Amino acid sequence: MEEHSNSTFNAFYIPTISLNSPRGDIVDALRKASLSSGFFQLSNLDAYISPTLITEMFEQTRIFFDLSQDEKEKVTKKSHLVGGYEGWRFYDLTKTGDGGKQGEKDNDQGGWNEGFAIAPEWGTNCFLEESDLSGQEFDPKKFQSTCITYFYAIQELGRHVLGMIAEGLGMEKDFFEDYLREQNSFCRLTHYYRAMDPALTNDSETIEMGAAPHTDWGALTLLVQDEIGGLQVFDRSRGTWHDVPPAPLGQGIVCNI
Repeated sequence: MEEHSNSTFNAFYIPTISLNSPRGDIVDALRKASLSSGFFQLSNLDAYISPTLITEMFEQTRIFFDLSQDEKEKVTKKSHLVGGYEGWRFYDLTKTGDGGKQGEKDNDQGGWNEGFAIAPEWGTNCFLEESDLSGQEFDPKKFQSTCITYFYAIQELGRHVLGMIAEGLGMEKDFFEDYLREQNSFCRLTHYYRAMDPALTNDSETIEMGAAPHTDWGALTLLVQDEIGGLQVFDRSRGTWHDVPPAPLGQGIVCNI
């Protein structure tokens, strides 16, 4: 395996890597990004996931989160190992957090968002039924089918990326395959609220943190931003935050290891 000095990759950068490039070039680019920030953005995704599917998943997500709170809470997830609705502050990412007790608040940095988790095939998913609804445009069968199709497409893309990361480490491309059987991977659809005025929340400060600073768990995270963006990455060596500009919807996926 080719060796590099630490100084070779000391520049913090988040490259865009085209999946249309020759495999060797992609492997090299993934290696360099992994040794720098650990973040990279993939483009030209068509061979692995349809941009139309990504767009449809965002549209179905919008319709779901437009439902009333009572309707969404009918499919509230019961534990972190199943799929379903995650209300405000279901995940508290702060050091002083309450361990994920939904709805309980201890400071204004816990995360101003709600979500819906899709569990893997061995888990349990909670989806709304027709009888749970009161006549909105939401189609529960279409939402469910889009979620499942999207989950497996993203999972397959992640497997492909891990294979090339393995090659960059000097391993066979299937090195991680044994670790991916019955993996505990989830897909989370996330709705970030607008910044809230303190008069509306009984807080001393405006709530504007979509998700508190955190480190993801697991081997690989794949994230799709909409046109609003907001993702930032921390450069620990310099103590600075860097924006990750969003690609046009369906044209880019941000990854971090």
